[in-house]
Amino acid sequence: MRTFESGETVVRRHVHGSGRVWSEHARVVADPSEALVAACPPGAETRWPALYVRARAEGNRAVRKEAFDAMATGTWVLADAVWQETELLL
Repeated sequence: MRTFESGETVVRRHVHGSGRVWSEHARVVADPSEALVAACPPGAETRWPALYVRARAEGNRAVRKEAFDAMATGTWVLADAVWQETELLL
């Protein structure tokens, strides 16, 4: 099985129950035989549903609700975004 180098970019996809991709992101921290350790630091490129990206940019709760309604029905398109604020370790 292929292993990844520390710092290598990989795509980790969160898949919704509908089978559609909800988000994509990650960078390899380590890949020992036990588990792949990945991170998403602030400033990392990511992809989220376009309405969610818009809601975060505008701070508009109505658009945020619309984004989650779209997720509940399985209807959304992904848009490029930037991870913000937190260190995510996966």
